[in-house]
Amino acid sequence: MKIAQLIKGGSVAIFGHLRPDGDCVGTALGLYNYIKDNYPEIKADLYLEKFPESFNMIRYASEAREFCPFDKIYDTVFVVDASSEDRIGAGGREALKKCGFSCNIDHHVSNPGNICEVNHVVPDGSSAAEVLYYMLEPDKVSRQCAEALYLGISHDTGIFKYSSTHRSTLLAVADLIDKGVDFTRIIDETYYHRTLPQTVVTGFVLMNVKQALDGKVAYGYLTSEQMKHFGVSSLEMEGIIDAIRELEGNEVAIFMYPLKGGYKISLRSKNKVDVNVVASHFSGGGHVKAAGGQAYGDPETIIARLCEYIKEQL
Repeated sequence: MKIAQLIKGGSVAIFGHLRPDGDCVGTALGLYNYIKDNYPEIKADLYLEKFPESFNMIRYASEAREFCPFDKIYDTVFVVDASSEDRIGAGGREALKKCGFSCNIDHHVSNPGNICEVNHVVPDGSSAAEVLYYMLEPDKVSRQCAEALYLGISHDTGIFKYSSTHRSTLLAVADLIDKGVDFTRIIDETYYHRTLPQTVVTGFVLMNVKQALDGKVAYGYLTSEQMKHFGVSSLEMEGIIDAIRELEGNEVAIFMYPLKGGYKISLRSKNKVDVNVVASHFSGGGHVKAAGGQAYGDPETIIARLCEYIKEQL
């Protein structure tokens, strides 16, 4: 299935998921760059909620708008990296109801495949950006489009260390590098660089990490008061879950922070536990080894509930 077959009419809108991460932003910007490069007659708009400042190194990132006006009607709506309708951000759910045609491009195993008219979901894909790459015509991928796709693939594979990295992933990355992508700069500036508040709050979480289930679970969380104290927002929580995951001896890592009156849950697994199954009990989902959800109440009580489902698999 190629993108050329999926563009219907003269207007296109692109949406990602709530709280967009590197893969979401990279995929959305990859598609946006591709359309702008190859279909100048198409009026394309990009809608993404606020994302990390470092992602602005990708061309056209500054053109993303945080919310779609309710009166806008598009011929085609693309939804990328979103596994369910309630995960679509920036007003995309309303835009879907009014558009002429819609397509979901995703890679989450939890995706039901019924969000849009066409649902191109590849559960074995390393990232939505990789899925999108194989929907494009390689000779029409510009360097700027390639940079966006590289951002997405590198972030969702943990810089190619996660088990979701396949031969197809590395072949796609090789093609992107051949386009002239400055991969070192993209990785350094968007993955490893941290602000001082991010560094301090990550250290705080790691200093207060706790264990459960005989050390098989390592977890940490922040309260609203702590986030205010450190002067950080949800945008600066990126990477903390991976730091917890790196602790020796744990099978599952958990990180939580306050969001919309509850707690945003991030889960990572190393080998035995399917965290997508665990997240499904907390209004969430994702992948076998990386998933997320949402819960309300006391954080230690939420952790105890999470551990119950994790213990079933251990």
